[in-house]
Amino acid sequence: LNKVNAILKKSKFDCECDGEWIVSRVTSIERSKLSNCNELVTKEQTETAVKYANERAKGTPLAYVFGDVDFYGFTLKVNSNVLIPRPETEELVMHALEVITENSKVLDMCTGSGAIAITVNKKTGAEVTAVDYYENAIEVAKQNAESLGASVNFVKSDMFAGVEGKFNVILSNPPYIVKSELASLQPEVKLEPITALDGGEDGLDFYKIIAKNAGAYLEDGGYLFLECGINQAEQIVELLSAENAFYGIEIIKDINGINRIVKARK
Repeated sequence: LNKVNAILKKSKFDCECDGEWIVSRVTSIERSKLSNCNELVTKEQTETAVKYANERAKGTPLAYVFGDVDFYGFTLKVNSNVLIPRPETEELVMHALEVITENSKVLDMCTGSGAIAITVNKKTGAEVTAVDYYENAIEVAKQNAESLGASVNFVKSDMFAGVEGKFNVILSNPPYIVKSELASLQPEVKLEPITALDGGEDGLDFYKIIAKNAGAYLEDGGYLFLECGINQAEQIVELLSAENAFYGIEIIKDINGINRIVKARK
């Protein structure tokens, strides 16, 4: 742990606190027990920990260093082709699961690692279709679905262009960072795919497409769940209201009290 921390301390990135995560990962010892642990550490474990520390010190996000991340209790493979799933997206799934049953047909738009689609299928047995524009992202999502035994239909499509049929629930965590704010993001975040972050000049490019098209792909009474950035929820409500296809539009706060999810019905 001292060796790892020494490497991280020299980094220009704020990552010294990740030393315990790295050592815990390599040794399978709980972080809370590391300080009082006298178990023998092998040469191979030490070399792996140093390798991870050097990668993290370069600014590589910890999830990319490890190659996976925990999402809703599932271990998902992640790499630089996909956005690292956040806890806020777990909340999006949590609220959607309140209305999804095994008989539901669900569409996950902008699937990335497949986190949303896979979790929904594993938790409910629902028929799930997941869409992404990028083949590299779909490949990661397919690997995750296979390793977790999830049944998901993956579609390479520019938003709704290649989507067929209607659904009971549509979920999406689309790119929503305002283009002018991309340069000011944390260095680690900048290493995630820009295409999964860039929401256009006002951050709402993808919400405009969803608001205009989602109604045609939802069954009557179907639900739409959208994750959004800070100070965007009210604007998204306006976009949905303007289309006259939705009712019961509401804003749901995340665990930190931030307006994070917009929910609507067809």
